Amino acid sequence: MFKFKKNESNSSYEKVKRIVLNVIVIFLLIILGLRILLPYCVPTKHKIENITFSSTKKLEGKEFDAFLQRAEFISKKSKENPFYDSSKKIVFCFHNNKKFYSVLAFGKSIGFAMSLGKFSVIHFSETDFINNTVTGMSENYNVRKMDDVATHEITHAYLSKGLSAIDYLFVPVWKNEGIAECIASSSSYDIQIGLKNFFEDVNDKSQQYKYFKYRLAVSYLTKKKNMTYDDILKSKELKFDDVLEDVKQFDKETVLSWLE
Repeated sequence: MFKFKKNESNSSYEKVKRIVLNVIVIFLLIILGLRILLPYCVPTKHKIENITFSSTKKLEGKEFDAFLQRAEFISKKSKENPFYDSSKKIVFCFHNNKKFYSVLAFGKSIGFAMSLGKFSVIHFSETDFINNTVTGMSENYNVRKMDDVATHEITHAYLSKGLSAIDYLFVPVWKNEGIAECIASSSSYDIQIGLKNFFEDVNDKSQQYKYFKYRLAVSYLTKKKNMTYDDILKSKELKFDDVLEDVKQFDKETVLSWLE
C-alpha cells in the first residue's frame, strides 16, 4: 500500500511538472510573438527606407509631429553609422507604458531598450517624443536621449548583420556594448562621476557603470591606440581588465577628452 502511494505521488508530481513546463513554454512563445508582431499592430507607424518606426500609442498633433521629426533624425543618423547596411531591415517599437514593456522584457529592471538580435525588432521603454527621451527601468540614471538609445541599438542591428549568428553570439559583451556606446557618443551614467569612481576604484556594480567602463575601454583603443572598430572586434588578445589598467596610466583630463 505504501509503495502504491509513493508511485502515485511521483506520478502526480510528474504531471504537475509537465503542466508547469507547458505553461512556461506557452508564456515564452506568447512573449516572443508579441515582441515580433506587436510593432505591426500598433496605431502609429511610419517607414523611412529600411527603418520602420511604430508607437503603441495613437499619436496626434504636436506629439505626432515630434514622432516624425525623431524618425527623420534617427534615419539620417543611421547612415553615418560605420556599420550601416541599407539592406538591414530594422523595426522600432516605442512604448508609452513601462509596465507593459517590463512584461516583454521579462521584468528586467535595467535598460532603455531591448532587441531580438537577428530579427532586429527593437522595443523601447517609456518614450517621450517631444522631449526626445526614453525612461528606463532602473531607479538611477534612468533617463536618456531617445536619439542616443536608437543609435546604440541600430549599431547592434547593423553589427549582427555583418556577422554570422555564431560569430555575433561570441562577441565579448564589453566590445559589443562599448562600440555601441561609442558610436552613440553618450552614456546613461554621468561622465564626471564615472571617471571619479573609475580612478578611485569605487565598487559600483550597476549596469550603467559597467556600460560606462565598456565605452571607456573602447574609446581608449580608438582614440589612443588608433584601432578601428573592426580591429577591436577581430583582436583575440584584447582583455577588458587589461585595457582598463592601461587607461589608468593617464590622467582624468586626458581620459575625459576621449569621451567628449
